[in-house]
Amino acid sequence: MRVTLKAAAERRVRGRYPFGHSGDIHDAEAGIQAGEVVDVYSEGGPFVGRGYFNPSGATPLRMLTLKRENIDEGFYRRRIREALKRREGRITETNAMRLLYGEADGTPGIVADLFGEVLSVQFRSAGVERHRALILKALQAETEATSAFERSDTGETAREGLSGSTGILWGEVPPKVSFYENDLELYFSPLEGQKTGFYLDQRDNRRLMRALVRSGAGFLDAYSYTGGFSLHAARAGAKSVAIDKDPVALAVLEQVARTNRVGVGVRLGDALVALKRLESEKRRFQAAVIDPPTLAKRRDDVPKAKRIFTEAATSALNMLEPGGYLLISTCAHYIGVNDLLDSARIASAEAECNAEVTGTTFQPADHPHMLNVPESLYLKSILLRKEG
Repeated sequence: MRVTLKAAAERRVRGRYPFGHSGDIHDAEAGIQAGEVVDVYSEGGPFVGRGYFNPSGATPLRMLTLKRENIDEGFYRRRIREALKRREGRITETNAMRLLYGEADGTPGIVADLFGEVLSVQFRSAGVERHRALILKALQAETEATSAFERSDTGETAREGLSGSTGILWGEVPPKVSFYENDLELYFSPLEGQKTGFYLDQRDNRRLMRALVRSGAGFLDAYSYTGGFSLHAARAGAKSVAIDKDPVALAVLEQVARTNRVGVGVRLGDALVALKRLESEKRRFQAAVIDPPTLAKRRDDVPKAKRIFTEAATSALNMLEPGGYLLISTCAHYIGVNDLLDSARIASAEAECNAEVTGTTFQPADHPHMLNVPESLYLKSILLRKEG
């Protein structure tokens, strides 16, 4: 089957941009089934490449290759090997990593995380759903994972017209999937909780904050989920306080803390409310993290998100000791570093303090930011030091 691109879209795709949006399609042959692999041509006739096509999808075309090659098990195995090579030697002191990160690894619609010998997989598009059997065979062969489970219950699958599946893919998936990060033993329930099981993308920032915190000092972890930041800080000797509105996540945090023989205090509830309550209690912290879930799923959501960051950062700065550190993070594509800086600037004025920007960080190497895929950059963080 054949799809033809408009001239401007053809230039972008030849420049290795992997998406064809609705307005990019000049013509599509009648009868293409959702997720079918199609040959992509320019408006003038020359072959461009091959990709998945979903006539009713939010993003109809997802490019796979600029070559005339078969999209078979061998194709997926090559892409998985390339992804493993890209990460080689770059993910250290852990046995967990993101193995496939969608378009950034040339595997549009596939997200896969490896936790030791257990694989977590998401199928996010009609294309990968059609090739499910091929992809799973390739993953099993190239990773040698002894078991795998699926967490395709995402918003992306719904927008592709899919129901979204969860469950065991192969092997015996344990009720608790265990892995390590530095000297911490971590685990999660594979078919419960959020997304693929654990937020691996904050690994570098967790190590950063752990290195900055003093033994015996207070550490504040707002929007903690299962408390990766809190646990690292507690291992360094800090007195951690974790805030989250998910009681299941906080229960997991308390269990993992006991397993690692560290103490973490928890506060259940809305983060902004809990931060205000801690302020009223005159609590003091030497380091703090503000890491909310995605607050801006559309560009129009950015102003509201910035106000939330400002309110949270104001409370955190009010409670920080002079010389203390505040990490502000966003996982929203539409929120940029400058948006975080704007929110923090207003917060420092409201907290009547000055702050130095000591660093800017992005996602780790197993979530590659590819130059040709601007959407692959999503995690941005700024690190502030409160002036005395």
